[in-house]
Amino acid sequence: MAGELVPLVLIPRYTTLAGAATFTTIGMEVTDYEAALVNVWRGPLSGGGTFAASFEESSDGVTWATCTNGTGGDPGSETEVQYNPTLKRRWFRIKVVLTGTNPVVTLWALGFLQMRES
Repeated sequence: MAGELVPLVLIPRYTTLAGAATFTTIGMEVTDYEAALVNVWRGPLSGGGTFAASFEESSDGVTWATCTNGTGGDPGSETEVQYNPTLKRRWFRIKVVLTGTNPVVTLWALGFLQMRES
């Protein structure tokens, strides 16, 4: 049986990111959780370029690696996709990479953290 689900907001509705760069959220402590259920939505990508989202974890908050099941990719324009990264380390965050000349995108990422069962 799955553990209790706790609401999670990684990127609030409707956040806009602009410019070719790597954007990351602040790492959140997730020791009590075994997985996340995260819905990611993005609007049209204006200015050309590409969009890629992934989920990362860290033991020390300094060195980050992609979570198991954490490669999100691109959900597509005006599309919502659910991802299920597995949490094995202390810290968790989402990373969004925009490439191109002047990319601009509006997005959100929210869902639930699943408690570990003892």
